[in-house]
Amino acid sequence: MEWLMNRPFYETQADRRNEQELADIISSTYNCDLHKMPIKLSLDFMAMRDGKAVAFFEMRNRSNEMKGYPTYMLSLYKCMMAKLLHQTTGLPAFLAVQWTDVAGIVKIPPDNFTVEIGGTVRRNDPQDIEPMVYFNVSDFKIIK
Repeated sequence: MEWLMNRPFYETQADRRNEQELADIISSTYNCDLHKMPIKLSLDFMAMRDGKAVAFFEMRNRSNEMKGYPTYMLSLYKCMMAKLLHQTTGLPAFLAVQWTDVAGIVKIPPDNFTVEIGGTVRRNDPQDIEPMVYFNVSDFKIIK
């Protein structure tokens, strides 16, 4: 994991605020408390209810409407880590996305997905192009 330590950290204060707003929606919708996880565990939050862990969450915020694209992409690495957390603990992992019009969640890894090379070029970081898992947006459950 040395490569992870040498990468720039792109998360901003606005990203953390958006994450927390989505965490608050999930917390009130599912009657749980969300706790920020350390970066080494790859996903953003662990959900707790009655003092016990019940799920893991990766949070995302997008500047388009949910139906703006037919799929949503997440790095294969994040999906692998979600599966490892699930295999280790037996707890489910979810991707939660706040679009401009709605918020939704989907299990990770999803039941139906494709893997392709993708990512972002906006930061001019070659490591942002990697194997990506593409979820069908129609598989997301709307929570707000």
